[in-house]
Amino acid sequence: MDLSKILRLIWNEIHDFIIWFAHSKPAIIVALFLTLLLPAYVFYLAVVSPASSCDHDFPTADTTEMALVGLDVDSSQMILQKVDTIWDLELDKAYLSNMLLLSFQDSAYLNLNLPDSLLHMEIKGVPVRECRLTDIRVTKRLRCLNKSQLLQWISTPFLGRADHSTIPKIRYVVKEAPKDTSEAALQNAGPLPADSSSVFFIVYFNRHLAIEVRQREEPYDYEEEVLGSYEKEIQGAVRSKTMQAVLAGLSPEPEILIRLEVSKADARAIYRGLPAYPGLALKLQ
Repeated sequence: MDLSKILRLIWNEIHDFIIWFAHSKPAIIVALFLTLLLPAYVFYLAVVSPASSCDHDFPTADTTEMALVGLDVDSSQMILQKVDTIWDLELDKAYLSNMLLLSFQDSAYLNLNLPDSLLHMEIKGVPVRECRLTDIRVTKRLRCLNKSQLLQWISTPFLGRADHSTIPKIRYVVKEAPKDTSEAALQNAGPLPADSSSVFFIVYFNRHLAIEVRQREEPYDYEEEVLGSYEKEIQGAVRSKTMQAVLAGLSPEPEILIRLEVSKADARAIYRGLPAYPGLALKLQ
């Protein structure tokens, strides 16, 4: 059977199906229902669910409950406290190990210390910018992880893979071409205009971690369009990831979002000082 006959048979089957579908009211109703249901499901996963995933307080993971048979209450409590202390030491060890690994690379990286409310940008282990965090919001999903799961999650440094921001990564200034060398000299000698744009950015890391940094100062009214575009970019990225998971037959896994608030100057310096794919050491407790 040649190719033309195969294509003709396929077309006949498609044509018959279209004719049957057009005259079958139950099939049309089911198709319309599924067409409306899928976008609604994706919208819930991409917009409604992540919108309620942030909390003001930084959560501390609960120690896994243990049943100690044959011991009195005091002895059991003492052992549980020791186990909890060991987990804390293991988490601290993982954090210090990640800092050591990142210090061997040549580019800048982030050191986020949530208990002390500090964000450092470091190079070769040396802090080059210290930012005091005035507000921290952590996704509620982190509450579900016990210390064993947290240890596995932060066992190696996080690696950035994408970002969105309200400002460009590299600052540029548009100037008119000088008419002669004297005018060019005046242009080069003059200071750069003040950079007063509002700074909001988010960096997506591996292992479903996202760090969003926002300035604590109120943005200007005329920047409403820029901020709207920034929010749409974030929502679009979430919807795209959710749709890819749904089409692959997988359950969409939301990002663990940590939202930080710093000064505008700190936010601008951090974003423009980081490489495209920055590393991150994270201290949770």
